[in-house]
Amino acid sequence: MSTETKSTIQQEREESFIKISKSLMETKNLGKNGELDIYHLAIIKSLANNFQGAAFTGVIHMMRFIGMSTEQSSTKARTKESLLRLQEMGHIEIYENLAMESMVNDLKPANNYFIKPIGKDEEESGFAKVFYKDIQKIIAMKSDYRPKVFATYLNMIGNIFYSVSNSPISYTAIDTIVRNTGINRKSVVEYLKVLHEEEILYFIHFHINNSTTKNYCTRWLHKGHTAEWALPLAEFHYKTGKGKFKGGAIGVSDEKGAS
Repeated sequence: MSTETKSTIQQEREESFIKISKSLMETKNLGKNGELDIYHLAIIKSLANNFQGAAFTGVIHMMRFIGMSTEQSSTKARTKESLLRLQEMGHIEIYENLAMESMVNDLKPANNYFIKPIGKDEEESGFAKVFYKDIQKIIAMKSDYRPKVFATYLNMIGNIFYSVSNSPISYTAIDTIVRNTGINRKSVVEYLKVLHEEEILYFIHFHINNSTTKNYCTRWLHKGHTAEWALPLAEFHYKTGKGKFKGGAIGVSDEKGAS
């Protein structure tokens, strides 16, 4: 491992992150608004990084924080239902006061509450590292589809394994993300491209043969090493040497076949 490679990995080790259970990557199993629930959970966990271990937030505050209009009653209702659903699933606990002695089962949109993340399933199912820098960039995006973008992001980075022997790279297939999230394939490709354009994830792809194109990605921090880490993986996965690759490029391929 080169000195430069060590420096990017060391920089990442010094970054703050939250844990999201890998059991939540299959957002389609969480119901109609599953990706909204996971997006809210990520934001609550980010806000709860304090000595209380709780986020002081509520329906209106959450909507303003992520840039949603607070004028529509339907949006308020959807946000409220999402927070209560997260509590029902056991991922958060919502309290009226700092003593956090009795959970509330209804929310007044104008009020803020002490919302405590529980960390359910993180040890049993494993967890994805969601770095603050990444979630901040997603929140700042000018898009109405940020929860879906986040669900796509979570599925890609959820398969990065952090260990001494593994490079922090992901090669989750587009079709896997489609199955896990229920988001249509065209949109998943679009969201992956947005993650690249917003400098959150860095993608390269190889044309392995005349019928296979494969994406590999890292966090943007490691863009100088993505190809270096991806090449031996591609050779191993497809049992062929790089000399037999038909080409490749920076960016997201739709993985439907080499052009």
